Amino acid sequence: MLLAGGLARRMGGGDKPMRRIGGRTILERVIARLQPQCDGLILNANGDPATLCGVPALPVIADTVENFPGPLAGILAGLDWAAANRPDVAWVLSAAAGLPVSCRAILVARLHQARA
Repeated sequence: MLLAGGLARRMGGGDKPMRRIGGRTILERVIARLQPQCDGLILNANGDPATLCGVPALPVIADTVENFPGPLAGILAGLDWAAANRPDVAWVLSAAAGLPVSCRAILVARLHQARA
């Protein structure tokens, strides 16, 4: 689950994951890193879905708690979506969609190994 539902207040507002670095959006970079590691991705985003134009097709879910209470509302929305749409999934990873250098290629495998 990629969390892109914030207001980017510290950056003057807007959709931080849609900012470009080296010709690609931050979100495209995060998707490229995580997609090979996961069975599926969903995107938690609030606001106009048209701002995600050009992003690979992912289910987009909004917070179910009003007034932008923070990332935990996005995690709750993602867990609710997974329970309703992917009941076979036992583990859900949440990652910020606005961190272009996160989620190295071994992140999910290392987290999975450490769970015991």
